[in-house]
Amino acid sequence: MQKLTRVLVPVLVLLGTPGVLAQQTPDHPFQLSVESIMRGPDLVGYPPDGLRWSADSQSLYFEWRRPGEDEASTYVVSRDGGTPAKLTDEQKKTAPPVNGRWDRAHKRVVFAERGDIAMIDEHGTRHQITRTTAAETSPRWARNDTAVTYAREGNLFVVPIDHGGGDTVVQQLTDVGPKKIDPRLTDSQKFIRDEEEKLLDSVREQKAKKKKADEKNKQDKLPALELQDRQSAIDLMLSPDDTHVFVLVAERPAGSRNVIVPNWVNETGYVEDINGRTAVGDAQNRTLLAVMNLKTGKSVWAEEGKEGKESKDTKESKESKDTKDIKDTKDTKQPKGDREIRWSMPDVSADGKYVVAGARSADNKDRWYVALDPDTGKTRVVDALHDDAWIREAGPGFGGSGVDFLPDNKRFWFLSERDGWMHLYTLDASDPSAKAKQLTSGKWEVTSATLSQDGRKFYVTSTKCIRASVTSTASRWTAALARS
Repeated sequence: MQKLTRVLVPVLVLLGTPGVLAQQTPDHPFQLSVESIMRGPDLVGYPPDGLRWSADSQSLYFEWRRPGEDEASTYVVSRDGGTPAKLTDEQKKTAPPVNGRWDRAHKRVVFAERGDIAMIDEHGTRHQITRTTAAETSPRWARNDTAVTYAREGNLFVVPIDHGGGDTVVQQLTDVGPKKIDPRLTDSQKFIRDEEEKLLDSVREQKAKKKKADEKNKQDKLPALELQDRQSAIDLMLSPDDTHVFVLVAERPAGSRNVIVPNWVNETGYVEDINGRTAVGDAQNRTLLAVMNLKTGKSVWAEEGKEGKESKDTKESKESKDTKDIKDTKDTKQPKGDREIRWSMPDVSADGKYVVAGARSADNKDRWYVALDPDTGKTRVVDALHDDAWIREAGPGFGGSGVDFLPDNKRFWFLSERDGWMHLYTLDASDPSAKAKQLTSGKWEVTSATLSQDGRKFYVTSTKCIRASVTSTASRWTAALARS
């Protein structure tokens, strides 16, 4: 791995301080009072956030709330410096989004906005991919950046990105939903049905035709995943080889109750109820990970390693040895027995050979990274971490895997507090005996890390101080990002 570059003081953070600095001058002495303390960010200023580059890396966009303003605005500044310019609402429509996914060439970015999917190309032109009354979420690039997938109403859709101006066809890839229950007939209804089939040739012919049509429709049926009561698909992702769909399923606990918060002040003049989250200590939502095979139509659950409902051989749920390793591994320092595991959406190597998912115990005392076989659902623990108090992991953590593969498609990197401090690690997913390799160390913490575009170095922000002027540190930060 190339030499690490430490990033400490973003140049734009200075923008958040003028109002505070002005208050501390002899003409404006600062008074520390209860009223001042309760001002929160208004006391010290709002630092800019949401930093992102334009497609040509010539402009830097960011969100910033100036002193005295009620909400943040979008600004842009040249990579060569200068005064940041505030964008108008019309200009914001063609600016790179805060939370978008860029293609590998960093030329196009796709994002969800107000329930629709849109894309901005390298020329700053906005392309609307969907415009529906339903809510589309989680857009991702697929098929070597020639298509975009997105989730809608618990299913995954794919649409090609056509630069020739031709028609694009939206294709639904999955059929995820609750189990379809056939209507139950009473004894008398069953008797009448059977008697008519015995006595009337037309009824028998209709039944035979219906059976033949059902068999024909079954061949064209979308791969299905049946969900149980209180379950819903919250995210879906297509594998790079177009074979598997990973489904993150949320399951609401039975009997749990949300906290009701009274809203005393509102425009109706009456007290209204606000539904809060599930009370702390009560049963919480759990997340499961399912994998659907688009070619065979089979589905498996990562936690159980069993065939899904649509497989030919429906079996009882049996715990696999690999899952038992997750629940009872010696690294957890926990007593044996079933433990509730919460899964994350996995990260897949670019060549599709390796799948690594994150899993956490419900009490947040254990975290595992596991290699997953998408065809069988079997798992292999590649890294385990335990903390008697609480596992604190940087990165996506509770929603994502928190890992990212390196260009060799074998090693992945992640941030971990395994030595007591948050540092950067890599691990080889192809080697069952591999151990995590620590790349940074010391009595300081890495707060975030980004792999460079060429995959040869990391840009790291940390709590370690460097004895240098703010100007020189900020200049190095700007230069480092410009080179990426």
